[in-house]
Amino acid sequence: MIRAIAVAVVLFCATSATAQDMSISKAYIPLTPLGVRAHAAYLTLSNTGGKNRSLIGVAAQGYGTAHLHQSKEMNGVAAMSALHQLEIAAGHTVVLAPGGLHIMLMQPATPKVVGASVLLTLHFANGKSITTQATVTQRDGGS
Repeated sequence: MIRAIAVAVVLFCATSATAQDMSISKAYIPLTPLGVRAHAAYLTLSNTGGKNRSLIGVAAQGYGTAHLHQSKEMNGVAAMSALHQLEIAAGHTVVLAPGGLHIMLMQPATPKVVGASVLLTLHFANGKSITTQATVTQRDGGS
């Protein structure tokens, strides 16, 4: 129990980042089986400012490429598509979560283990960037 609480505190503290009116929290990457070359990162983006913000790109330390993606189910068929930008309205929060919006991480340089950290840098249309630390976590089901 104490270990679970300690892990939760570390994850929350290690995955928060702010820059001006944007903040990132709860960044994590579920562990995938060895050999899987595509991973997903999830996080929460909050825009506390008075202007809409557009997330236009992402980079991930230790990965060949990283892209914004969205998963949808249409007529009973799951599909995934790349997003060129993600709007975060002024005063709103957008959650990247399994089964929906996510950051697709491709070509990991090394296998990941629970507790490892990956730096994610989010790039916005206004020229600003925010870097946060995503922690590799034990997978809890879903995708």
